[in-house]
Amino acid sequence: MCLNNLGVALKVRFDRLGQLNDLEQAISLGQRAVDLTPDSHPDKPGRLMNLGSALSDRFDHLGQLDDLEQAIAVNHHAVDLAPDGNPNKPLYLCNLGIALQTRFGRFGQPDDLEHATLLQHHAVDLTPDGHPDEAMYLMNLGNALTIRFDHLGQLNDLEQAISLKHHAIDLTPNSHSYKPMYLMNLGNALTTRFDRLGHLNDLNQAISSNYLAVDLLPDSHPRKPVHLNNLGDALRTRFNRLDQLEDIEQAISLMHRAVDLLPASHPDRPTCLGNLSLAHINRFYRLGQLNDLERAISLGHRAIDLTPDSHPDKQSHLSNLGRALKSRFDHLGQLDDLEQAISLKHHVKSIYLNSLGNSLQTRFSHFGKLNDLERAISLQHDASGLLINLGASLQIRFSQISELADLQSAFSLFVLAADQESGPPFHRLEATVRCANVCRLLISQGCTTHQDLLNVYSHAFNLIPEVVWLGTSVMQRYTSTRQYSVGNVVSAAAAVAIQAGDLSRAVEWLEEGRGVVWSQLLRLRSPVDDLRHHHPGLADRLQSVSRSLESLGNDTRAQAPFDTASHDHSGMSARIQLAQDYRDLLAHIRQLDGFESFLLPKPYAKLVPPKCTDGPVIIVNVHPSRCDALIIFGSAQPIIHVPLPNLSYPLAEQMRSRLTHSLVEANVRNREHEFPASARAIKPAPANVVSPIAKVLEKLWLLVVDPILEQIQEKLDNPVDGSLPHVTWCPTGPLAFLPIHTAGIYTSQGAGGHGAKLSDFVVSSYTSTLSTLLQPTTTSACDWRSMNTLIVSQPKTPYLTPLPGVRAEVANIKKHLEGEITTLDDKDATVGAVLQAIKEDRHQLIHMSCHGLQNIKEPTESAFALHDGQLTLSQLMTCSASKAELAFLSACQTSAGDASLPEEAVHLAAGMLAVGYKAVIGTMWSIGDQDAPLVADEFYRRLKEGYLRADGRRSAAYALHEAVKALKDKVGESDFIRWVPYVHFGV
Repeated sequence: MCLNNLGVALKVRFDRLGQLNDLEQAISLGQRAVDLTPDSHPDKPGRLMNLGSALSDRFDHLGQLDDLEQAIAVNHHAVDLAPDGNPNKPLYLCNLGIALQTRFGRFGQPDDLEHATLLQHHAVDLTPDGHPDEAMYLMNLGNALTIRFDHLGQLNDLEQAISLKHHAIDLTPNSHSYKPMYLMNLGNALTTRFDRLGHLNDLNQAISSNYLAVDLLPDSHPRKPVHLNNLGDALRTRFNRLDQLEDIEQAISLMHRAVDLLPASHPDRPTCLGNLSLAHINRFYRLGQLNDLERAISLGHRAIDLTPDSHPDKQSHLSNLGRALKSRFDHLGQLDDLEQAISLKHHVKSIYLNSLGNSLQTRFSHFGKLNDLERAISLQHDASGLLINLGASLQIRFSQISELADLQSAFSLFVLAADQESGPPFHRLEATVRCANVCRLLISQGCTTHQDLLNVYSHAFNLIPEVVWLGTSVMQRYTSTRQYSVGNVVSAAAAVAIQAGDLSRAVEWLEEGRGVVWSQLLRLRSPVDDLRHHHPGLADRLQSVSRSLESLGNDTRAQAPFDTASHDHSGMSARIQLAQDYRDLLAHIRQLDGFESFLLPKPYAKLVPPKCTDGPVIIVNVHPSRCDALIIFGSAQPIIHVPLPNLSYPLAEQMRSRLTHSLVEANVRNREHEFPASARAIKPAPANVVSPIAKVLEKLWLLVVDPILEQIQEKLDNPVDGSLPHVTWCPTGPLAFLPIHTAGIYTSQGAGGHGAKLSDFVVSSYTSTLSTLLQPTTTSACDWRSMNTLIVSQPKTPYLTPLPGVRAEVANIKKHLEGEITTLDDKDATVGAVLQAIKEDRHQLIHMSCHGLQNIKEPTESAFALHDGQLTLSQLMTCSASKAELAFLSACQTSAGDASLPEEAVHLAAGMLAVGYKAVIGTMWSIGDQDAPLVADEFYRRLKEGYLRADGRRSAAYALHEAVKALKDKVGESDFIRWVPYVHFGV
């Protein structure tokens, strides 16, 4: 008895401190106690169990198979000696089951797993409710069922396992030493269900469980590294689904801590090293930093060196190292890396043959050896669920040997991959794009029709909201839009619809796929009056979830260095849960009579009014396959299609690049993300800048504007007062960054000589989406005599160039306004004061006279410079003003946008439209401080006295047209830098 008790005490100390010497002594003492105890003694089963437990721990620590076999044998003996009436019989059954599960994990013998599961069931059946060990037996049965699910794939096993584990956790207080392990086990089961079903709520709960498990253990606990690694791996899984950089940063931090805490000889060390290597690979794919790849390769080598060939994890370590080496080859082009990757992957069993196939496919692309490609296809056929890679290999082989069956098989595989609901949305979108490319080839072969291609792109639009998902932050959604080329998918789809003659579908798709983030924001703010009338409870719930989702989505607080003790992971978790709730609510509402299309994208007939009272909207779609204009006079009239055969995507990009270069040369477009030192201090542009800009404007006229005007000039309505007709431009791709409104021939050397200019024929406005033009208006806002105005002025912003013209600009504004005027000037113009004034929603007009910045690195941090800091676009996105009418942004680069997000309009002018302003005056680049007072004076004078829209409101577009004309007359037509940048957005 003394020997047994001392052994148990040493084992307990080992569990707490992890000192191997304690475990060795515990086993020695336990063996002596067993040898000295006859089978007839009532304590013999308990002593056998204690010895088995110590042997299992030594196997876990050292990996020696003899220890595991002995543990199973002594646990069997204990079970055989104890009758079912023995109060400890469930414990003996449980320990034997765990040992058999361990052996199954090592050798994969199905009999071990079935026997283990039966033993755990028996233990639970013998345990009365309320027994102090009930939770432990429930958890162990749950673990056995989880393992059986992994082996057989029966979802019922996993559902039962999760239910049992939840019950076990509910029975266990946080102070219990087993609680962290139970939480980790539940987290693993939830992650497994996520892998199977793709429900993000499971993954979110898994991460929360693992966080709590980590927080309950001190760093000195020997199991702490395992919990850190599990939490890190769950975060890595969520990163692979949502592409949130914060997740992979935290995962790497946690996994590094796990590795640092593990003793060099610990059996879990190779697993932790391998997972950390994989996390660095994932971050490399996201950020492209070579040091991540180097670190991944080094960690991968260490994991392989520490893992015996017989260990099941060896294959994954080899595969991941091969993957990292292939990535380094792709990055640096060193053939030795590719050869090593192929050599490594030749050692991997069938479940990892996909990676070998990828490497062979790459080697084929470099050396053209068809046998490499044939082997890649053969290997990928042997692997399950690898549809995209197999399809890609078949597509390449078709390009080499023109076997039509390869192309048809590739198409089928890409369709299957796109339909995998549990797969990451960006993988499914990639599969859809590949499917579309193959479909084009099949059309050229006469094997399918354009209707099939339209169906493929229709599926892509179902995936875009999943890729640009509401459950992530606004900044992340913009990153996803850029990273997965959502804009390219949309313009390609529109081009296909135009080619098929389905013009209304092209308009619908362009509306649905452009300005995705702005559309999401406006949808969250959509009024629900009709829903409230019929279902007030649902309306309240939807608005509550929408407000919370918007608030959390706009949360851009910087992340502190990661620490599980202080880190609040609730923000991301709450976003994910709210996004799920929002989706579920919409699904429920759409099942109600009369609400089947609630907040769904509108069909063309509802998207466009019967007549566009402000003149036509001209959408110009630019895609490598074709360029076209679609002119919309109203849904009651046919869409006018104007092909633009002389325009191409490369030409449009060349014009954008040439203009940008000229603006940088003129010091009116900043290269970095700081405020330009010369802001609002523009000098006459030198000849080397004027000439390229004139050529860009000439090309815009010849390639885009003139062909369109030829088709619509006779159809344009001329206002009764003799003013020019009005059009609204909705350009895509590189054209979104070009001043279409000033297209024309400005030099005598131009085609046809000095002459035709768009501004002589029409007044131009811009919009990024049709929805922007359809915002509801307020009648009271039409009376300028009673309009409330907010003027924000910064003549001397700390640390920035003074703007002496601001004083004159403000004076010019005030002499034309008759309503209440609120002025926030100099020190009064703080970020908080301006935000508060906008949110109060008392002012129909706002005029911002200050420095402005388009932040190239983080477009949502584009900002107005105020006295105490920057009022950013992300902060403006938190505002909503229903009475707002007009915003004049007399600052630099307020409509410059991000060249990598042409379809998203990520600039301050778009931000003010999202706030609720119906019309916005912005600037495409830096403006002159000496010019701003003149433009403001002319604008407000013309606005007060000038042209009335059909609905009685004065047109800001016409007022700006005349104001810019006055500036052009003053500075000279050739000084494009000074008069071209002013633009009008909205109505």
